[in-house]
Amino acid sequence: MEDRISGQAQPDGAIPWRRMGNVSLTPIGLCEAVDLIDRWVRQEPFRLVLTTNVDHIMILQANEALRAAYADGAVALPDGRPVIWAARFLGLGALEKVSGSDLVPALCGRGAAGGWRVFFAGGRSEQELGTCLERIRRRFPGLEVGGCCPPMGFESDRAASDGVFHSIRAFGPDLILFACGSPKSEIWMHQNAERLGRGVGISIGAGLRFLAGLERRAPRWMQRAGLEWSWRMMQEPRRLWRRYLVDDMKFFPLVWRWKRMGRR
Repeated sequence: MEDRISGQAQPDGAIPWRRMGNVSLTPIGLCEAVDLIDRWVRQEPFRLVLTTNVDHIMILQANEALRAAYADGAVALPDGRPVIWAARFLGLGALEKVSGSDLVPALCGRGAAGGWRVFFAGGRSEQELGTCLERIRRRFPGLEVGGCCPPMGFESDRAASDGVFHSIRAFGPDLILFACGSPKSEIWMHQNAERLGRGVGISIGAGLRFLAGLERRAPRWMQRAGLEWSWRMMQEPRRLWRRYLVDDMKFFPLVWRWKRMGRR
């Protein structure tokens, strides 16, 4: 596979990808993604798995650090119906939606059977993280679980960032699941990839709370209709209204511009 930004050769040459504007997507399904990650979790180098939603696409238009993470990412899975619809509109064919909230429990199930060591970075407090980890252990017996609750702003504080890294390194995980918000989670893992050395990292957003049963996902009909974003916004309107109703709405004219450029 070529590097999707620079054109340099990448490992895993059999992995396909499709270009959507200045973003590349990996057109594989959930089962294929789990199988790939299963192959990588105990290997070098460290690999970053991206779940590409509208928010990511809009942020990386102006965020060089996130673009760099995408350039080096092992795969970029289409996460969200709007991304699927946009890909089809742009002539990329039918892609399968692989949301992080579906991927994470599937990986934990696979990891429980394989004795994986899984490290969770996140939680609104140490107490909440502890509750989440205990519930995850009960839900997935056989999974070796550890974690830390990074302080606010850890990504900009060298000492705090090093503290997170040393907690991860001491645990020795096969899979790192970062629930510290996007794009800081993706950027931190990309910038620390060489130090991490091996395994797989994924930014999971609210996936930690979903996995532990502290927060409910949208009903299935809303997920199928592409309305999961509205459910999330109803749960946290003060934090998410601007993201969904202002920032992400710019995605649609951006896709139209890509369409016009493709016709030239």
